[in-house]
Amino acid sequence: MTGRRGPSAAVMKVSDFRDEGMLHVATVRSPVSRGRIVSITIPHLPRDYRSMTADDIPGSRNLTAFGKPVPVLASGSVSYLGEPVALIAGPDRRKVHEAVRLTRVSVAAEEPAFGFERFESERVAARIDIESGDAEAALAAAASVVEGEYRLGAQDHYYPEPQGAAAVFDYDRLRVYASTQWPFHVRDSVAAALGVKDRDVVVNPTLLGPHMDGKLWYPSLLACHAALAAAICGRPALLLLSREEDFLFTTKRAPMLASYRAGLDADGNLVALDARIALNAGSYGPLAGEMALRAARAAQGPYACRDVRVRSWAVETNLPPMGAFAGIGTSAMAFATERLAEDCARAAGMDPVQWRLRALASRGDLIGGRPLRRSPPLAALSDRLLAMSDYPRKRASYELIRKRGGGSSHPGYGIGLAFAYQEDEPVVFGMDAAAIEVELAKDSSLTIRSSSVPGTAGTVDIWKRAAADIIGIDPARVTVAPVDTDRVPDSGPSTLSRNMSAITRLITAACEGIRSRRFREALPLVVRKSRRARGGRELEAGSWAGAVVELETDPLDGAPTVKGAWLCVDAGRILSGTRARHTLESATAVAIGQCVGEFLDLDGGPPDAAALSRYRLPRLGEAPPIRVEFMPGDDGEPGGIGELAHSVVPAAFANAMSQAMDRPWNRLPSRPQDDRPEGDRPGDEHPGGTAP
Repeated sequence: MTGRRGPSAAVMKVSDFRDEGMLHVATVRSPVSRGRIVSITIPHLPRDYRSMTADDIPGSRNLTAFGKPVPVLASGSVSYLGEPVALIAGPDRRKVHEAVRLTRVSVAAEEPAFGFERFESERVAARIDIESGDAEAALAAAASVVEGEYRLGAQDHYYPEPQGAAAVFDYDRLRVYASTQWPFHVRDSVAAALGVKDRDVVVNPTLLGPHMDGKLWYPSLLACHAALAAAICGRPALLLLSREEDFLFTTKRAPMLASYRAGLDADGNLVALDARIALNAGSYGPLAGEMALRAARAAQGPYACRDVRVRSWAVETNLPPMGAFAGIGTSAMAFATERLAEDCARAAGMDPVQWRLRALASRGDLIGGRPLRRSPPLAALSDRLLAMSDYPRKRASYELIRKRGGGSSHPGYGIGLAFAYQEDEPVVFGMDAAAIEVELAKDSSLTIRSSSVPGTAGTVDIWKRAAADIIGIDPARVTVAPVDTDRVPDSGPSTLSRNMSAITRLITAACEGIRSRRFREALPLVVRKSRRARGGRELEAGSWAGAVVELETDPLDGAPTVKGAWLCVDAGRILSGTRARHTLESATAVAIGQCVGEFLDLDGGPPDAAALSRYRLPRLGEAPPIRVEFMPGDDGEPGGIGELAHSVVPAAFANAMSQAMDRPWNRLPSRPQDDRPEGDRPGDEHPGGTAP
């Protein structure tokens, strides 16, 4: 497949790129986690081979990732092990990588900082405070105070294909191929690095696959590298990371520590909440502000509380830049709030479901500083969930086993429950607007143009059927145009289920506009729809989910075996029940695997190659029985479901483990033998500096 076949790029992988005279590009990386670059010594390169450093960048040496500058190639200093400092390009991939191996990067090493739970103020990349009432006074007056620390470790996205990018000149413009959730971010980043106008760069996204929000900005960095090689050498260029490079140096889920104090009155009601959250943002802190904000807003969960204080920090460390993972901070906080809810219910001597329903917020209550737009549907959702999972009977039985204390020679049994919501996200990351375009041609065929990158063919099918139903044509006559930044409007990033919620609504609105004009105006008809950001809006929880996880632990080592998982979802109108169910079943299987096997400990520094061999991905055949049901919602708008399983399943798993092991289970991923002491609350002490 030739690289110049841009419109078909959406069906190819980056590794499929081929073009006459193509160069392979490889990365020279920093050998230390922090220090000052002294020299870069590159071996003699044959003809047609070329090295590039930051001095060769004709435009901006930094790309902007959500307001934070990230070096395209490090110059002067390095901030993490493996940071790109140079590129080598040439026609023979083997020789290019041999040249990289022989390159010597001399760095005057400095003491790195890997920890994020205690930190100096100068390492704070972002801080968000949310406060209502007087939490400290309410805690002092509370009948009891429940405390807990909840940790989530790093998580690798482990894409089906390691990341990469390609670039080739198409007449007078540079065409870039990358597996990205945000083609226009790639375009703008490449244009800035090359010092050219935006219109001189065209981006075609390649096969995206499951991404879990890990391809928001990092593909732009790889695209800059490939584009730089193509521009300097005047030849097509392909950069492909190895599986090891992808694992060691690309973005991971940001590790999180959430420390809570919850005040209860004499009846067990939640009357005060104090939360301190620390997130490991890695180097440079891209997404730091967004993660800190979303974590702070989600720290209260769906529970009403008048006196609330939340402090959220995103802390820079000398690890590779950390990023998003299915929710950009909100799914991590769902784990913390649902573990806290379980602890509060136990402290109050109440059934966990009843405590949650009594504490549940209603319309108008402040959640994360914003009034809740509509009351949560948890009562009906929990009734359905409890019935399908047989949770009440099983929990009562397992509680008897726990209280009797079977001893180390007997297995432990546990069943856990959790609830969470997913916000409706029409516009994200401070964008002014998201836009799509629909055209009805003279032959009554319909074309949808959007820069949103469908992760699966199912998304395309849903868009086609939704449009065909409104226009009154066969879905076969509907085409979703291949994403090409020169031909489609900027629809923003494909993240937070926007493809299924916000973009689908825009397509629906545009098709309704065409239908109203179809027999009044001559064809072709073109309708463009956009949705602008709204400042200070209410909390619009578009979708809700509850999950139950049942498990059994091994009597010898405590290793858990999940016996079953149940999800009940209220997400408004479901456009395709089969596809939505498959999405949630797959996400549930992945989330369970992340709880039990995907260990990536960054407390002592960056991982090494051996960590890749130890990183155990879930196997399809190991998935337990999973059942998903949807609440009736034919009259509502479609809501997002992409992050729901990642929000509720880990918390339900941890609650089940707490019952089975008869002790709080507050760390994921975690081995049963892990029993580390709790650390300091974020913000308590900041050695070498003052509290931020």
